[in-house]
Amino acid sequence: MLLTLLTSCSLPQVSAEDRIFLNFSLDFLGEYSLPQSTQFNHHSIGHLSGITYAIPGYNKTTEGIYFYALADYPQENTTQFLTLKFDLTSADQTTLNQITIESETQLKDQSGQPLSLANTHPKSLTFSPRNSLFIATENLVEDQSLPLIGEFDLKTGQLRNTVPIPPNYIPTIEDGEQQQGISAHSGFKSMTIAPDGFSPGGKDPFRLFTSTETSLVQDTDADGATKLRILHYVIADRASFLVSENLYPLEADEPSPHELTDLVALNQGGYFLSLERSPNSGQIYQVFTGDSTDTSRIASLRGQLGKVQPMRKKLLFEFSRLNIPVNSLTSMTLGPRLASGGQSLLLMSEDDNKTPKFLLFSLKQS
Repeated sequence: MLLTLLTSCSLPQVSAEDRIFLNFSLDFLGEYSLPQSTQFNHHSIGHLSGITYAIPGYNKTTEGIYFYALADYPQENTTQFLTLKFDLTSADQTTLNQITIESETQLKDQSGQPLSLANTHPKSLTFSPRNSLFIATENLVEDQSLPLIGEFDLKTGQLRNTVPIPPNYIPTIEDGEQQQGISAHSGFKSMTIAPDGFSPGGKDPFRLFTSTETSLVQDTDADGATKLRILHYVIADRASFLVSENLYPLEADEPSPHELTDLVALNQGGYFLSLERSPNSGQIYQVFTGDSTDTSRIASLRGQLGKVQPMRKKLLFEFSRLNIPVNSLTSMTLGPRLASGGQSLLLMSEDDNKTPKFLLFSLKQS
């Protein structure tokens, strides 16, 4: 009788892949737009392309919630990072009441000269435990130079160090056509530092992850660019070195190609959030890397890759639920913990008038 009961019960079927993912929920809390008339130092705020949270204890001694955002001013041929103070002091601490621009710092090269926007454009940034920002750029022209991944001083904005980029990322052009490497206007758009690397004083090595916005030329299939390489670095006092590289699969269910807009490392090792967008859609995924194949020695990812295990991903949020222009999503970062118990997740976008907009979410694990 017991055997009969057991065999007749309909138990829920859970796949092995489902058991890999953490049980997260992501709730949209609200949005805040900078007023169109917002100015600082007598000029309007430029295009904001990246945002990162200033983790307390590693930079400012004053109280408050601070973020850094990349702003470029093409007319002035300069780029800055803005220090933004966020007001999250409502009774339940789940709404953005005000955002104040406290300062702007011009980016400079290692010789102290302003970083030129003539051939490059800053795309992403992430706050580091060394009281610095790691900032990545893209090339604006098709040549055989590499974009930059650099560490910039928070106080002066000057370039401290650069992170080595693998040789297969160098653009190679033959007979007027690019054969390999990063395409122009497709630089390192995603960048994040693993939370477990924030040690006291910022003296311990930490892990940095970054990726291009679309596929490398040698990885692009005839039917589209859907294969990205996520670079995993260790940043130490005297050297930065590449540990591994993994395949991230972009969505390919639409006529328009997707782009990886940002990547956020979670407190749980091997887990990330990713932000994808296309002209018609936007999604946030939970990503697991624990069993993915190291692709750093694979020359090309074209065609079928039967023996390569890509990073696994699971849809967490679909932006069709919100009435916002998804093609303007530009960046994503974890923020402070909310009074409700969730971890804040902040996204940045622009409205139809190019006004910066900030979207606040609560990330919870059960």
